[in-house]
Amino acid sequence: MRVLILGATGGLGSALARSLKGHELFLAARSQGALWALAEEVGGKPLPVQLEDELEVQALMEEVDGVDLLLHAVGRAGRAPVRELGRDLLEGMLLSHLLTAALVLKHVRFRPGARAVFFGAYPAYVRVPGFAAYAAAKAALEAYLETARKELRREGVHLVVVRLPAVATGLWAPLGGPPKGALAPMEAAKRVLEGVLREPPPETLEL
Repeated sequence: MRVLILGATGGLGSALARSLKGHELFLAARSQGALWALAEEVGGKPLPVQLEDELEVQALMEEVDGVDLLLHAVGRAGRAPVRELGRDLLEGMLLSHLLTAALVLKHVRFRPGARAVFFGAYPAYVRVPGFAAYAAAKAALEAYLETARKELRREGVHLVVVRLPAVATGLWAPLGGPPKGALAPMEAAKRVLEGVLREPPPETLEL
């Protein structure tokens, strides 16, 4: 199986890469040092990329040239009350969660029967004070994917939205660390892969 992991050096992305060791792995991230180390560990091909740059995304997809499983483990977190929310934080959320997904789906080359996996959010978990920007970005992502699914289905591509509880990754660092009871990254990766690789693939996977 040819697998492309976007955000491969993050906590969830690297756990997914380790869980898929033995497959043909393409690992994409901006953190070059960590990317090369992970690629050596799991036997994947490191592909440095800025996913907010459309030309770089297009070049990445030409390099990979066809995937069976795409995992978009890309995102950022941040907190600010709506009366203090800066434009940089709001735009950063939309760029990270929505724009990268849109550019990837525009240029990725799928193999027949491929699955593309993106990470949404449980509304009840994120629509809380201080998280308006994050919640809006995740909601926009899920709306975009709901429409994209109807188009990609005609190409034989299965688009899966995964909603996870909190996962203990570096994403939580700006917020003071992960909440109590957060899933370990390897456990989260195991649950994700078990769910998205089943037959038939789900449209939404809630874990």
